[in-house]
Amino acid sequence: MKKLHFALAILFVFSYFQALGQSPEINIDTLIKELGIRESKQASRDMDGWSRPEKITMRYNSSIESGFGSKAWFLEVSDGVKVEFVSGSDQLEKSIVDSDVYIGGCTSLIGEGENLDYVHLTTAGIDRCGTIPGIKTSKLIATNNAKASSETIAEHSIAMMFGLTRNLSMFYDLKSKSDWERGNFAEGTKAIAVKGKTMLVLGLGGIGNQVAKRGKKLEMRVIGTRNSSRTGPDYVDYVGLSNETIELAKQADIVVNALPLTDKTRGIIGEAFFNNLKDGSYYISVGRGKTTDTEALIAALKSGKLYGAGLDVTDPEPLPEDHELWSMPNVIITQHTAGWSDLTRRNVLMIIRENLRRYIQGEKLLNMVDLARGY
Repeated sequence: MKKLHFALAILFVFSYFQALGQSPEINIDTLIKELGIRESKQASRDMDGWSRPEKITMRYNSSIESGFGSKAWFLEVSDGVKVEFVSGSDQLEKSIVDSDVYIGGCTSLIGEGENLDYVHLTTAGIDRCGTIPGIKTSKLIATNNAKASSETIAEHSIAMMFGLTRNLSMFYDLKSKSDWERGNFAEGTKAIAVKGKTMLVLGLGGIGNQVAKRGKKLEMRVIGTRNSSRTGPDYVDYVGLSNETIELAKQADIVVNALPLTDKTRGIIGEAFFNNLKDGSYYISVGRGKTTDTEALIAALKSGKLYGAGLDVTDPEPLPEDHELWSMPNVIITQHTAGWSDLTRRNVLMIIRENLRRYIQGEKLLNMVDLARGY
């Protein structure tokens, strides 16, 4: 299994950098509108701690020499500010010490940057940053790549939904045995149509809204939860608050968990939630694995309360080779790869470049995050 993970990682890295030289077919303003990316309320120049940077450290591993995604492409918006491109941890450790800005993934080395005023985290979730000493109480201005992969993860969620409701794993197993006995399989379940069924989306954020939009186009009834208010897009039939989660489970045929990981959401999808589901429902998790109580999930799968589960994220993660979930025939597992696509790569790079430009110029930033809250 470790060899498989390594091979997948190598394949992803290779395809990622092969694609970097391609030009985007969309401008940043259109991208912001299509993904529903929010600007900060304040211009960055009016935020506590802002000053025009003198040095920027950016994690960068591409060998693209020119065009979209190249070093020169980023430097076009740097307005003469020094940008130091680093790859390994040793380079990062030396560079970040006297930098004003860091662009890259969560790393404990952020705590070594005594001059840091601003970090742009290149992932969508920032929960892994929570263990960095002092980061939750720091005054760092912070942004991330939220919503960059939301369309791709939504497509992946729909793919898993169909894989489960059409029982495609059963047919894959039959194919491997050259078995034409359609559906004659001990662990098989009945296929269902999703038209007219109720989809419950947990977390109507960037990913959740994209999932909901696709569910509605499939003529499903879509309900969802969000932490902030009962307002939502017109393709969601009902928006509930997070404290309605367990009650709304009673209506769901298919659940898509797109929740971020916070102190409030950790383990929130547990025994009470699964017990309230309709018998024979389906569960898909694409947010963070630790929002789901794994033992409660397994119990629901064994009891038949759940006909199947599609898991892109798990707890623990990575999932140990001997974990029970691997052997369960009604479970689809994709090793935290739902966000991988050419579309995601394009979006990530464009958001990074635009926030680099905006911060240097003191303009409003995209995808502000609260390090104390974890999102």
